[in-house]
Amino acid sequence: MNKGILVLIVVLVLGVAAWMMLGGPKKQEGGTQEPVSKLSPLNAKYLVETDFVSLENGKAEGINPYGAAKMTTEITGEPVSGDLNSDGQADWAVVLKQQSENDPGAYYYVAIALVDESKDLIVGSNAVPLGEGVKIEDVTIINEAVRVNFLERKLNGDEVEPEPTVPVSRSYILDGVMFKELTQKRANAQAEAACTDNRGEWNMDENTCSGISQELCDQFGGEFEGNLCKF
Repeated sequence: MNKGILVLIVVLVLGVAAWMMLGGPKKQEGGTQEPVSKLSPLNAKYLVETDFVSLENGKAEGINPYGAAKMTTEITGEPVSGDLNSDGQADWAVVLKQQSENDPGAYYYVAIALVDESKDLIVGSNAVPLGEGVKIEDVTIINEAVRVNFLERKLNGDEVEPEPTVPVSRSYILDGVMFKELTQKRANAQAEAACTDNRGEWNMDENTCSGISQELCDQFGGEFEGNLCKF
């Protein structure tokens, strides 16, 4: 092989290796790729308890106001995409983990980030507490509501079991400007609207919808049985 070509190949290989180490795609903890757009939920600002936290690439560091210790807030798991405010644009649901230095307890929250592409804007919500030491199983967006399935630790009298084993499923919606837990009454109202908006017939006494497809029923978070969508 020509010596000049060999030298060129070596230079290209070293250049690619350097790019991969310094400027190539990076990953956050949990496998999330570094975002390339400021409209990413990893670069939004969220209200956690009483403080606004601005994330950069899914993470922020500050000082715990109650203990003067370094506190880390970060997105855990993959953000989930879906329309959350009926504007036809894909928004985001995220789970935040917050932990202070030298504190074994990790606190988890669910929040959303609304996207307005025309204004090149992303706005994070208030973060709703899920609990301390929980284990997130999955997050989905169904009928503009965020559903979080997770495990929490069982209480035995005054003692708390060390590992989370109790399954919990909760849903959250944007109500005005606040992100909050979805009550059963509001959930039923959403299910009725989803049913009637798609030309179905709603049975208020049994919380069922007839006249819609199984695909729509699954999309709205119902259970399809005997040509009825049950909520």
